[in-house]
Amino acid sequence: MKFFLGDDVDLQEGRSIVHNFFKQLMTGFPKDYVSFMMRVLKMMHQGFPKIQRIDIDFNLVSEEELVAIPDAAQYDSGSEVEEVTIGHIQELLEHAFPNGLTVAVMTDALRSTTDEVERYLNELEALGIAQRVEDEWLRVDTRNVDAVARTPHGPTDQPTVAIVTCLFVEKQAVDALIEDRSMVHRYKSGGDSNIYTLGRIGQHRVVATKLASIGDSREAITSAGSITTRLLGNFQNIEHVFVVGVGGAVPHFTDAKRHARLGDVVISASKPDAYIYAPDLMIDRKTEAFSGFFVRRWNPADHLIERIVADGGDELMFKWNEATDDAVRRLSETSADFDFSMPAPETDVLALPVGGGNVVVVPHPNQDTRKGPEVHLGSIGAMANFKRHVEENEESIGALRAKFAEEFEVRCIDAGFDSVIAAINGSRIDSWALIRGIADYQHGLSRASRLWQAHSAARAAAMLRVIVERLPPP
Repeated sequence: MKFFLGDDVDLQEGRSIVHNFFKQLMTGFPKDYVSFMMRVLKMMHQGFPKIQRIDIDFNLVSEEELVAIPDAAQYDSGSEVEEVTIGHIQELLEHAFPNGLTVAVMTDALRSTTDEVERYLNELEALGIAQRVEDEWLRVDTRNVDAVARTPHGPTDQPTVAIVTCLFVEKQAVDALIEDRSMVHRYKSGGDSNIYTLGRIGQHRVVATKLASIGDSREAITSAGSITTRLLGNFQNIEHVFVVGVGGAVPHFTDAKRHARLGDVVISASKPDAYIYAPDLMIDRKTEAFSGFFVRRWNPADHLIERIVADGGDELMFKWNEATDDAVRRLSETSADFDFSMPAPETDVLALPVGGGNVVVVPHPNQDTRKGPEVHLGSIGAMANFKRHVEENEESIGALRAKFAEEFEVRCIDAGFDSVIAAINGSRIDSWALIRGIADYQHGLSRASRLWQAHSAARAAAMLRVIVERLPPP
């Protein structure tokens, strides 16, 4: 498709118009050529008067140009499990870590049987991945632990940088880049456990923790907030906080500079808001139609981290790639659980769900100009789970996510860390940032994200190290 706009439309505005046109066209994608043409004409006349002409070339692709269409189910993060595998059990334990889970809880979560769950747990125990503690099962992580943590003594021994992760793979990536590290796991049956990795990055003493769960359920919100509050309460010399892990890029179909791809990193910046969360939708009482989002906006008082990245230039990029290589090497030597190497570039497919269980694959706007992974500064956001609204209306989750991202200029969407940021803000930490390695084009946790999650987590951890090494001495 080639778009022709009026002479009074500048390049930036034109990109925005075409981007929005294409997004709307992809929503409820027409099923045949005639319907496609009719929809294009209707949109031009009704909502896009500045588009004067569109040239459309229909071509049959050659065998060499064929693109495998991904399964639309990969772009959903639903909890339905068709057939329980040992991987599902391991994933449950990893999400719960540092807490343990009972067999009954896992059986209920996976809609499985006690015998099946226990059989897989015994296999994981034999592999050294899980262990029974009292009446619970716990994910174990012995590969990245060098020593038993000692209690910090004196002001020079106190951590000044705190790091928060959520996924187990994120924890492993961060731990791998902490020097002189040691770990303490304060286990408590029934939940409320804590895990701390202590060590050094550059001149700074650091402490890293992993959240037991994340999301918009009451339990997840309470848990994430309380773990963060305890972290900052136990280590009271913290000056900077980083929330590190994976996220989903908000694709831009026409502007290569605003299009983050798999393996890129997005760092929160007040452009316009560092983090923005939509806990609820605005619904018209009379028509029950969606009319907008209720949002909470978060911005650090100190923009030091943002400035470090913005002013880093080529040196920062070089150090980031160097740190990524170091992280992948270390993780490959110590962790057999995940493959942290970069997946094949052709697996970075921009597939858009268009309803009806279908997806459309579109080219990246920087397909021919991209030289390697890139760093982006911008807003990171998240939405609560609006499945009930979607079930009652024709809006899709993807459409709501796109509207949210467009309205608030969000560059990356994650699983929802509002309570974590609230706890950081409540602890009066002025300098904080989120670092998100891009694992998919949804929110970082779709089924499609699993291929890139480990490498993207390593990318995010590498950027963490580069930034911390550039922070002022404590």
